[in-house]
Amino acid sequence: MKRDMAVIRKLLFAIEENPNNIEVEGVNEDTVKYHLALLIDANLVDGVVAESNAKGEQSEIPLFVTVKTLNWNGHEFIANLREEQVWNTIKREFKDASFATVLSVGKQLAEGYAKKKVEEILKSES
Repeated sequence: MKRDMAVIRKLLFAIEENPNNIEVEGVNEDTVKYHLALLIDANLVDGVVAESNAKGEQSEIPLFVTVKTLNWNGHEFIANLREEQVWNTIKREFKDASFATVLSVGKQLAEGYAKKKVEEILKSES
C-alpha cells in the first residue's frame, strides 16, 4: 500500500478531535490502520501497533492499532498542514517526496507564509 498524504492529514485532524474515536469518511479500515501505523512510526502519534497475529504471521496491514494521543511533533505538523496554502503546495509540489521532506517543507512553508504576513502587518501599521 502506498502512503497517502491526504489520508495522513485527515487522520491527524481526526486524532486531534478525538483520539478514542477515529473515523475518516471514505477511507476503509485497512487503509486507516496502515496510515495510523505510519503516524506512530513517524513519531507524530503515540500508540501501539500489533503487526502480527497469534501465529507470528505478519502482513502489510497491522492486526490492530491503538492510538493514545497526538504528540508534540504531531501537533506541530498538523499546525502546518492546517494552513491551506501550505497543504496545497505540498500536494502539488511534493506529492512524491519522502515523509521527512514533507515534514521539513511543511515547517518551512508555514514559517515563510507567517513571515510574509508579519511583514504585511508591519507595513500596514507604518
